[in-house]
Amino acid sequence: MRILNTRRLLGVAALVAAASIALSACSSADGSTPTASASAAGTFAKSADTLVFAATPDQAGSDQNYKPIEDYIAKQTGLKVEYFPTSDYTALIAAMVAGKADITTSGGLQYVMATNKGADYSPVAAQLNSPNVTKAGYYSEAMANPKSGVTSVAGFKGKKVCFVDPNSTSGFLFGLYQLQKAGLDVKSTGTDANGNPQFKDFTAVFAGAHDKSEQAVAAGQCDAGFAEDTIAEAGSQKGEVKVVGKELVVGGPFTVSNKLPSDVKDKLTKALQDASLATVKGSGVTLSDGFAKNYFGVEKIDKAYYQPLFDLCKNIAAAKCAA
Repeated sequence: MRILNTRRLLGVAALVAAASIALSACSSADGSTPTASASAAGTFAKSADTLVFAATPDQAGSDQNYKPIEDYIAKQTGLKVEYFPTSDYTALIAAMVAGKADITTSGGLQYVMATNKGADYSPVAAQLNSPNVTKAGYYSEAMANPKSGVTSVAGFKGKKVCFVDPNSTSGFLFGLYQLQKAGLDVKSTGTDANGNPQFKDFTAVFAGAHDKSEQAVAAGQCDAGFAEDTIAEAGSQKGEVKVVGKELVVGGPFTVSNKLPSDVKDKLTKALQDASLATVKGSGVTLSDGFAKNYFGVEKIDKAYYQPLFDLCKNIAAAKCAA
């Protein structure tokens, strides 16, 4: 994943990870046996002078984008920081469950999946998605055609509803979550000719992209639908659709192992919660181009911030992430 922006990473990886995590929970990305160093007050993933930082690169060379954060953490704690690359979210979740990392960064859904599998980490800071904002995450927005007569998400019952695709977090999973909260049945009754899930209380149409979902609702091909906030709001401003509901898609967290000595955990928590771009730069570390252009800081959060995702995993079968 990019350290920088988690909003588009949750969908496909989450569904794949849920299906295969059990197979990989006992091994690391390189198949090595985990090592741990225990102190009187806690346990390190590797040794008492080293913090292991686990992340999932999503493109060649993206591991270098984590280097400024690693160097920043090292300066703030006085400990070495070792990068633990994982090939995908399955491997990252497995590493968390096995306690092979002291610090992780992931999508919010992957943190919840790992926790449901027994991983013992506290989320302390959620990454911001863009500059000039102070709140992490973004919104899955419910749209209706202005001529449809739909004025709320509850009004989607019996309607043709556009989603993005079955692997989209904001364009499908959080759409189902909003429908479920509004009282609609979101248990799949089967699939259509293309293998897409169908439902009793509404007819699901999969547009294939966020902008196409908005366009289909605007054209009346769907009575209502879901898309990420930037797309839905743009359509609303043009009068093509009206936004009738929304749900926060929480930002991806930095997490800290609860097994660490309390003083180390406290130092890490403070460092990560203070990790604005200016703070990281001011610490004297060298910023990579990718980090400088795409890292926007964090919002201080705790486990309660992820409750919507815990609820989604529990109640929405299509998420395939319930413990």
